[in-house]
Amino acid sequence: MPLYYVSLPLIATILPGLRGSRMPPDDDEFRVRLRDLLERSGLSMRALSDSMGRDTGYIAALLDPTRPSRARPTPADLLGASDATGIPFVELLERLWGIERTRLADECARVEPGSSLDRRLDVLTGSERTSLRDFVDFLLARHEAAPSRGRLSSKRSPS
Repeated sequence: MPLYYVSLPLIATILPGLRGSRMPPDDDEFRVRLRDLLERSGLSMRALSDSMGRDTGYIAALLDPTRPSRARPTPADLLGASDATGIPFVELLERLWGIERTRLADECARVEPGSSLDRRLDVLTGSERTSLRDFVDFLLARHEAAPSRGRLSSKRSPS
């Protein structure tokens, strides 16, 4: 079965509200932005490729429009580039992926330190964690067995 790929700009045209106002830059704009970041970094193409943990020709291939398309840098790649260049990670995400720093800041602000369920469970003993897992398994099994009315009832059905 053939796979058909739809470009991100086409999706934005078809469904303008799907991803908000920002989209990842198209290939030409991506190359302009990457070249700008390369110049700002003061690194060679090979050194920047190496900082991302990629082969030495990675950045050169991304910047050359005549070469076959390569995968854009992942967030993990950009972390390495940020460490090597001093350019903030959020700026790299914004410039190369179109992820606005305000969105990142807003989402980070909504995360309350220490509110993670895992952190709250750290105080439980091993046997308490096992009991909790058993109870979760029980609830999931009950949910799967319940008629699909959308809600679970605490009432027991007649046997």
